[in-house]
Amino acid sequence: MSRQAETSAIKSQAKPKRPILALSGLCNDAADHVARARVALFDETADTETAMNQLDDAITLLKSVVAASKSVLKENEAALKKTA
Repeated sequence: MSRQAETSAIKSQAKPKRPILALSGLCNDAADHVARARVALFDETADTETAMNQLDDAITLLKSVVAASKSVLKENEAALKKTA
């Protein structure tokens, strides 16, 4: 099977549970939390507790991005094995 045929087969069989836009939205939300943490640290009050909470939220979101990406990769590998 040619490389192009394999790619087409993978694309037709792989159906990610979350669209790419949802993953980019999670990344955007994580970046927002990091920005809020930075503001909390560098404004007049230097609120470290708020900053840590924001960073924890950002880490949680990024972990979900990694998990979703791994899920999509596994689905794609399974689709590739079916076509082989």
